[in-house]
Amino acid sequence: MIGLLWEIFNLLKEVLNRTAKAPELLLTLAGLRTTKKLLLRVVVLRDERGLPLASNEEVLPAYEEARRILSRMAGVTVEPAGWRVVTAPHAAPKAALDVRCTDGAWQDDLGEAGSFFRSLMAKTTAGTLIGYGAPVTVFIVRSMSTHNGCSLGPAADYVTVEAKTLKSTRRLLAHEVAHACGLWHTKNTTNLMFPRGPGEELAHWQAAVLRTSRHVTHF
Repeated sequence: MIGLLWEIFNLLKEVLNRTAKAPELLLTLAGLRTTKKLLLRVVVLRDERGLPLASNEEVLPAYEEARRILSRMAGVTVEPAGWRVVTAPHAAPKAALDVRCTDGAWQDDLGEAGSFFRSLMAKTTAGTLIGYGAPVTVFIVRSMSTHNGCSLGPAADYVTVEAKTLKSTRRLLAHEVAHACGLWHTKNTTNLMFPRGPGEELAHWQAAVLRTSRHVTHF
């Protein structure tokens, strides 16, 4: 029940912020934009033995790749939400270590996994109350059923990325963060929102949608 209320609350905050930012969306589409910021934190989960699923050295390149892509393609500066990368303070439950995506991510969010993620998410007062400036938290998990990364879009302030993909697919972190900011998949193989491959481009309209997400704010 708590998970469902959070999803509904987040969606309401998304509608409120998108409505308030409608004029800015139009100005951005017209070519007028200034540098904006996004607060981001990566949380590395610990397995049943308490061992981290990844080291800082494995995570930081993906974090920096997200910073580079979002700055270049959308004029958004990624800043740490307190810290860039932290390790969870205690072992995660199996439900949070081995998650689902297209075959059950919503159910996971309503259960033990979602409760665990919400307990470790980066928070700000503004982000909690009205959604404006809410940080995005990336959880590094052990395995995922159908994908290497997953997002519930604007319904959640977190995304999940498989630990084993950090070295081979660094742009995946940026891809999932973009989902959290309202973007969806495309068939353009050079685009950041193509599900696979090295693409990192964003169309002008995609940059406008991302920039007017409730997670992205003015300095």
